Formats: sequence, C-alpha cells, structure tokens
Amino acid sequence: MWRRRGRTGEQTLTAAPDNPDGEDLYRSRATRADAEEEHRRAAEREARRPVCTRCGEEFTDQRWEETTTPGYAWEAGNPFMCHNCYADYLAGREAAARAARLQGTAPPKPEDDHDQEPGKALRGLFRRRG
Repeated sequence: MWRRRGRTGEQTLTAAPDNPDGEDLYRSRATRADAEEEHRRAAEREARRPVCTRCGEEFTDQRWEETTTPGYAWEAGNPFMCHNCYADYLAGREAAARAARLQGTAPPKPEDDHDQEPGKALRGLFRRRG
C-alpha cells in the first residue's frame, strides 16, 4: 500500500495507474481555464472602452455600440462625447443661436476686399469688371 499525492487514502500499486478521477480533474481544470480566459477578455474589453472627451466618463455599452456601428454613428452625434455631454453641447449651441436671433445680429461676413477702394466695384479673377 502506498499513498499518492493529492489523494486521500491508500492505494495499491495496481490501482494507482488506473486514475479514476483523471477525467474529472481534466474537466475542472478546463472549466477553471475557461473562466480565467473569459475574465481576461472582459478586462481587455474594459481597457478598450472609450471615454468622453468632456467629462471623462466611460461610455455605456449602448453608447459604445452607437459610435462604432457603421452608418449609425452619424445619427449618434459626436462619437467622442457621452449622451449627457452631447445633449449639453446641443443645448448650448441652441441657446447661443436663440440669443443671436433675439439680438438681431447676424454673424459677421468675412471681408476679403482689404486691398480694394471703398465704393469701387470688386475686381478679381472671377468678378465682373466695373
């Protein structure tokens, strides 16, 4: 009779190589390895999760999918902002446009006739001669 490591009780020399729990041991090790692999994949996925450029919050699964799905990203708005920051951005832009309309001010037009005399017709490559 002799005692094998990791086993309870004594076994005879002829019963020892029989290894009746080898399949159970293999299944438990495979299950443990699968769980560790799944945990590693989840950690890698979380490391790749994008964050909002304004507030630094991680995107939710839904927002991440919206910003990475081809064709749907245009409907999702800014792909670098979370829903809350994008809503705040749109509200601020609307408020600024509303304030500009209430004041009656139009945005300034660009002036590219710096070298022309005032009152004279503009002359250039694609403009009519005066």
